[in-house]
Amino acid sequence: MKAGFLLAGLLTGLLLLERSQSPVADDALLAHRPLVSAEERDELQLNGFALSQADKRHEYRRSDGTWRCVTAFGAIANPREVTDLSVVLLSQRAALRALDASASLNADFGFDDGLRVDFLQSDASAAPLSFQLGDVVSAPSGRSVFVRRLGFEGVWELDAEQLWPLLRERSPGFPPLLDQRLTAGCVLDPARGITRAFIDFHSGPSLELRPRELDGEVRWVLIDGAEERPLLPYRFAGWMSFLQRAPYAGFVNPAPQRERGLTPPIARVTLFPPDEVPIELTLGREVEGEVFLQNRTSGMLLLLPEGWSELIAPSKAALTSTDGPNPWERWLR
Repeated sequence: MKAGFLLAGLLTGLLLLERSQSPVADDALLAHRPLVSAEERDELQLNGFALSQADKRHEYRRSDGTWRCVTAFGAIANPREVTDLSVVLLSQRAALRALDASASLNADFGFDDGLRVDFLQSDASAAPLSFQLGDVVSAPSGRSVFVRRLGFEGVWELDAEQLWPLLRERSPGFPPLLDQRLTAGCVLDPARGITRAFIDFHSGPSLELRPRELDGEVRWVLIDGAEERPLLPYRFAGWMSFLQRAPYAGFVNPAPQRERGLTPPIARVTLFPPDEVPIELTLGREVEGEVFLQNRTSGMLLLLPEGWSELIAPSKAALTSTDGPNPWERWLR
């Protein structure tokens, strides 16, 4: 398959060491052109990428339509960041610098401790398409990142704004480009919402949440087998916003060798997005001060921040009673 067909799904992710100003930042620019020619792109057959820096290497592959970091227990990558970064490195036109004869690529451009990006070919015997990332510097248009393609002469300047996923802060120890939501890898569109939901407690009644037409209006209700009560709109909206946006605190091997509190769990939360597969979240019991959530739809096993169990699998009273503050208030902002 040609690279032109795959560009929408190929990435490279980057951890950049920001430095104040490079000594070569005022050199003349020769021209603007892409790092990879259209002819080369037509011949490429890419099926993944790897990011390397110091002694760390992260490899990403596409599986069942989802980008995963295969060296991090198959953690889900952010598809938008994968697309944006791959387009920048493989298609974006960039400023090619005129190099001073005395310039040292590593020292003057920051390539000595920069990130290396390898686009991997479908043919395992074929050499990867490799780039090195250097310093972030001030430029007439704003801020730029130095890039060089291994095996080729020249240094390019890419717009740092287009590499925003590399420049924002990351949770310590996480590989770059990950989707860090509890529902990573699942379609949960805020604009479309869900058609219904179940909260099944291991020790307690199951709760069904679904829309009903009441007094000529569509209202969400909670059914527990004994009665049906209307949901408080802002609490239900806060719960949904939390599930759509909340990030996990960490992730572990989804095939654990020790007890993670999932057999039996506290509860299972099942969400039904319209025209998409259901999202099933299994909430574990606290074990040795830790609480894990298994996203059975994506396969990830996630470590939760403290106090989030009640926000994921709320009680009947939390969703229907006006007593006390809305526990999801901050997620409505």
